[in-house]
Amino acid sequence: MIILREVETVQIDVPRHKLPQHMKEGTILSVFFDEEGNIANAEVLEDATESARENVQQLLEKMMNKNK
Repeated sequence: MIILREVETVQIDVPRHKLPQHMKEGTILSVFFDEEGNIANAEVLEDATESARENVQQLLEKMMNKNK
């Protein structure tokens, strides 16, 4: 499933074999669709994915420290 970042209420079911093999949950992709709505190209955005993971980790740490 792909969730659009700009409109996170939009979800698109995509067969796993149409996505990059080395991705996992939370991976940020750049996805291009053809005229029929099929995935024409999907690329992993490594820097954006790492940045998002770091932000989540910082938020988790902040929440954990707040409860101490």
